[in-house]
Formats: sequence, C-alpha cells, structure tokens
Amino acid sequence: MGLDGIGFVITYATVTALLSTIGAMFWINGSHDRRILLVVSFLSGTCGLSFALCGVVLMAKGQWTLGVAPDNWAERLNSVVAVACMTGLGALTLSLHHLQAQIELKAETMTDPLTGLMNRRGLTSLYGERTFSPFMAIVMFDLDHFKRTNDIYGHPVGDQVLCRFAAVIRKYARTGVDAFRLGGEEFAIVMSRMTDERAYDLASKIGVAFGTEVVPTPLGHLRSTVSGGIGFGEADGSTLDEVLARADTMLYAAKRAGRNCVISRKRMGKADPVKPALRSA
Repeated sequence: MGLDGIGFVITYATVTALLSTIGAMFWINGSHDRRILLVVSFLSGTCGLSFALCGVVLMAKGQWTLGVAPDNWAERLNSVVAVACMTGLGALTLSLHHLQAQIELKAETMTDPLTGLMNRRGLTSLYGERTFSPFMAIVMFDLDHFKRTNDIYGHPVGDQVLCRFAAVIRKYARTGVDAFRLGGEEFAIVMSRMTDERAYDLASKIGVAFGTEVVPTPLGHLRSTVSGGIGFGEADGSTLDEVLARADTMLYAAKRAGRNCVISRKRMGKADPVKPALRSA
C-alpha cells in the first residue's frame, strides 16, 4: 500500500510488546537469584523501550511513507542499545539455563528416587554445618521386621510399604520439619522449634497413621508398624552426628521395648505402644 512507515511502527510496537513480555515472564516465573532476573528484565525492557522510541519518532514526524529504511536519532540509538542488550541477554539466559541444570542435578543427587524424599546426602547438605539447640530434634524411624516383609511378600511390595511411609511423613510435614530416607527402611525427620512433648506427639501420630495403611498383596492385606527414637540438641550446641547418635540410641531402645513405639530420652521406660496394626509384617 506504500505506507511502509506504518509497517515500521507496527513492527516496533510488536517487538516492544514481545520484549516486555519476555522480561515480565522471567521476573514473575523465574526461580533463580532475583538479582540476575532483575538484570534480565531490565535489559529486555530497555531494548523494548529503544524500539518503542523508534516508532514514536516516526509517528511524531508523520512519516507514513518512507521508501527507504528510517534514519533518525532513535534508530541510531536503537542500533547500539539492541546490540548491547541482546548480547547481554544471550549471555545471561545461557547462564540461567546452566544454573538450572546444576540445580536440577544437585536436586537429583539429594533425592531418593523411590520415595521422592531427600536422602542422606540431602540431610548432610542441609544440616551438616548446623548447630542443634535444645529445641531442635531428629526422629529416626525404622520399619519393623522389614526384611521379613521383603522375604514373604517380595521386594515390589516392600517398595510399596516404603512409599506409603514416605507419604505419611509428607502428610505430617510442615514448616520447620524436613523428611529424609537415610537408606533401606531407615527414615529421619528434622524438627525445629520443638519441645520433647511436641516432638513425641508428632512422631507418634506418624506411627499411628502408618499403622492404618493397607498394602494389598497376593497373600492378603498387609499392615506394617514402625519404631522411632528422638534425639535433641544440647544447650551448648550439638552437631548433626551427635543428635543422630542420640536418636539412634533411642530407636534401639524402642526396638528392645517391643517395637511399634516411639522413645525419647525423657521417656525412657515409658514406651507407649502405638496403636497396633491389624496384621503386622
């Protein structure tokens, strides 16, 4: 139609909208360092603004028919800004993709593939350098007679039991409670801002809930139980290994007390059995 100036204005407006959308999407949906995302959004917005200026200048001058590529101060500024911003955006987006790949790889190495809980490496990564106060606790769980479950019902059923227990832990997890599968049938939860009573109550609820879980098998319905031991930090601070050792000691006390119960140091000799399963492994 000969109105190439209008065509340029439409193109500049489209590019501006696309760049602005890209910048907004990075900022809103990005899960990386907000400082990096701020730079990405700023570069996208700046580049979009330089294109918008080109369109504004054409409209201000009423240049609806050009015949040649537009040439004015906004175009020259856009050439510099676009090259600089696009170069920066390319480098940053590549860095973000690389960072995302590293985050995903790290998450995989710290996640138990069967249950989806964090593994022992995740526990060490999160709490290996932490100092445990008297209000931080670790509960170690061990599924009762799990080897017998595998021997009688088979490993696929054993895997289902492990996944059921992991699901129960997730159900009771909340802010300040992190769950881990340490290996085999051993699990742990780390709790912050906890008293002995509250820690015991939460661990007992997990045990009761797991005792009601039913796994169908060719040999009939299977219900399993779990034993737990609670270890706390000290007033002068304790390491992860120290608290794990205390929890492990209490766990073995629960096993000696007949299993299907939770014991902490303050409850030694008071092993209240968790509601028994109808058919225990």
